[in-house]
Amino acid sequence: MKNYYGKAKEFDMDLSIIHSLISITPERPWGLNIANYLFLTGISAANFIFANFYFIFKQDKIKNIAFLALIISFIFLMVAPLNLIDDLTQPGRIFNVFLYGWENFFTSPMKWGVLLLIFFLIVIFFEIYLAYQVFFKNQSKKQKMLFYFGVLGFILAFGIEFYTAYLIAILNSFVFLHTPLMPLLFLASAFVSGIGMLILITQLYLKFFTDEKLNISLFSILAKFLAFFAMLDIILRIFWFSFLLVFNTDDRFVAKIFFQKEGFLIVFIDMGLCLLLPLIIGFSKLNQKPLFVILAGYLGVLGSLMFRYTLVIKGQSFPKTTPSFLEYHIDFSNLISIICNYGLLIAFFCLALAFFNKNILIRGK
Repeated sequence: MKNYYGKAKEFDMDLSIIHSLISITPERPWGLNIANYLFLTGISAANFIFANFYFIFKQDKIKNIAFLALIISFIFLMVAPLNLIDDLTQPGRIFNVFLYGWENFFTSPMKWGVLLLIFFLIVIFFEIYLAYQVFFKNQSKKQKMLFYFGVLGFILAFGIEFYTAYLIAILNSFVFLHTPLMPLLFLASAFVSGIGMLILITQLYLKFFTDEKLNISLFSILAKFLAFFAMLDIILRIFWFSFLLVFNTDDRFVAKIFFQKEGFLIVFIDMGLCLLLPLIIGFSKLNQKPLFVILAGYLGVLGSLMFRYTLVIKGQSFPKTTPSFLEYHIDFSNLISIICNYGLLIAFFCLALAFFNKNILIRGK
C-alpha cells in the first residue's frame, strides 16, 4: 500500500513538472493593447492638468485652448479602457473586475484604477459642462463649482498616472521595470505626449475648423512647456539607467546585455531624437517657428508612445525561466483593434466639434 501511494505521489510530481514546463511560453501577458492604454491615459491626464492651469491657477496665456484641452482629456479617457477590454479577449470578463478581489484593494493597483477611471471620467464630464456654461453661456455663478471640480480632477489626474506607474513598477521580477522612479517617469512622459498632442490637435483644428490664425505666442508657450517636461524626463531617465547599470549589483549584467540589444532605440531614438530635439526647439528661438513647434509635438508624442512600448513589451523580455530574451510579434487582430481604437477616438472628437458647433476656443474676458 505504501509503495502504491509513493508511486502515486511521484506521478503527481511528474505531472506538476510537465505542467510547469508546458506553461512556459514566449508570449507576454501584456501586449500592444496595454502599451496603448498607458499612452492614451497619459495624454488624458496631462491635458486635464494643463487645462486647469487656467481654470484653477488663472494662467491667462493658455486660456484660449483650455476648453480644447478638456475635450481632448475626456475623449482620450473614453477610448483608453477599451484597450483593456480588448486585451481580455472575452469582454464579459470585465464584470469580474467589479465583482471580485475587493478584499485586496489596498495592495491592488488594478482596483485603484477601476475607481480612478470611473471618477475621473465623471469629473471631466462635469467640468466640461461647467466650463461651457461659464465661458460660452456667460453663467458666472458656476465659476466656483468649476474651480472645485478642477481641484478634484487635478488630484485624480495625478492618481491616474501614479496608479498606472505602480502597475509597472511592482513587477519586481522584471529588472528593467522595478524602480521607485516610475511614477515620476510616467508623469513626465505623460506631459510630453499630452502637450505634444495638444499642439498637433490645435494646429489641425485651426487649419480645418476655424478661420482664426495660428497664434505663434501660444504655440511658443506650448513648446516651452514641452521642452521643460522633456528635460525632466531626460534627467529622470539618467538617474534610472545609472542605478540600473552601475549600482544594481544583482542584475546589472543582464541589464547591460539588454541595453546592448535595445540601446539604440532607447538612447538615440527615444531620448535623443524624441526628447532632446523638442527640448532644443522649446528653449531656443525655434519655438517662434510653427513648423518646428509642430515637429516637436510629433516627436514628443512618438517618444512617449515608444516609452510605453519599451516598458510593456521590451521590459517583459528579461529572461527568467528561458535562456535568452523573449521576442514579441504583434498579432494582426491586435493591430486591427488598435487601429479601430484610434478610429473611434477621431469619431468622438468630430462628434464633440459638431456638438459645440466647432466653437471650442475661449475668447474674451
